[in-house]
Amino acid sequence: MVHSLFKKLSIPADADFKILDKQIEFDLDTAGNKIQYFNVASQYVDSFINSLGEYKKYFYSSFVDIATDVPPHTDIVDKVNINFYIETNNYTTTFYRGNSNISKLTYADHGDGYVYDINDLEPIDFFVAEPGDVYVLNGKTIHGVSSNTRLPRKFIQVSTSELDYEQVLEILSSVC
Repeated sequence: MVHSLFKKLSIPADADFKILDKQIEFDLDTAGNKIQYFNVASQYVDSFINSLGEYKKYFYSSFVDIATDVPPHTDIVDKVNINFYIETNNYTTTFYRGNSNISKLTYADHGDGYVYDINDLEPIDFFVAEPGDVYVLNGKTIHGVSSNTRLPRKFIQVSTSELDYEQVLEILSSVC
């Protein structure tokens, strides 16, 4: 396993939450499938973020709802995501390494996220989350999500655009 891609945490994801207003959404395909981000209220998630002490100011939360594959990409803004999985429906998150001829396409008008051609990539590691799992993901490493179900995948995401993956793991080692 390559340790700079993702890590499963040994904490529960049994978060109480209320979905609030929509933050943003992106079209994922010509069929109208989207990835949607919502503001979320959760005492559990707020308590988790507060447990990060002086670093809590670098984290924010969202509720994420997706019902289709997400092509190989790097995240637009977030460097690290901590996903508290609610509904998973057998989606596989795969991390990739690009070949020397890698081409990328910008998919937003801000940040530095890109979408990649699967033919330019080599899979290097993966996981399949179950409801209740919590994973830390390196959002700046190429990753994609796929399933043959097209059922919803829902999770609460605690993200940072300020700290890198290794920094977040170090912070989490003292609280998880």
